[in-house]
Amino acid sequence: MKFIILIWVLFISACSTQIVEMTPEPTVQKYDLSDSEGDGIILARDECPDSNVGAKVDNKGCGSQTVYTIRHRLDVNFDINSYQVKDIYNAEIESLAIFMDEYPEVTVIIEGHTSVRGSAAHNLKLSENRALAIQNILINKYKISADRITAVGYGESKLLANGNDNVSHQKNRRIVAEISSDKSLIDMKWTIYSVDKEAE
Repeated sequence: MKFIILIWVLFISACSTQIVEMTPEPTVQKYDLSDSEGDGIILARDECPDSNVGAKVDNKGCGSQTVYTIRHRLDVNFDINSYQVKDIYNAEIESLAIFMDEYPEVTVIIEGHTSVRGSAAHNLKLSENRALAIQNILINKYKISADRITAVGYGESKLLANGNDNVSHQKNRRIVAEISSDKSLIDMKWTIYSVDKEAE
């Protein structure tokens, strides 16, 4: 009988569950596992916590940028012995002014040129007046700061066409201005709303 009781006690003991307190104090979280930016990188290893929303980031949470070079060119032609700017070039000059407004760090050199007709001294002065005519429009009409514009006259020293016919002379009576600026764009993640360049 004692043997049966002993067996029964051992059986009851084996079926009972004993709870052992393994962590007497709450575990303190050592690292910040949150992602306040929503870029998929936890703050504990995010080295760029201020990256733009939706930006494409690396394993350290840092985004990248692609630099694009944007260029703008102005070409204006003049009548014989004239520095009067024709109305047909108003849109091109306005486009240059808009470009300079968009990129306030750029400066422009306006080059005035002439054909070989007339004396070298006269042509040099005429080319300067042509460059100044464009400069004055940019300053007075479009409020571009004067310190961003340089007007230079080259006279007949930089011919575009070497012929002695009317077409060549017309091509040489010109203004040329070309400027460029680098524009940085943040690389963004592809989403279902993204538009591929090929599809634009």
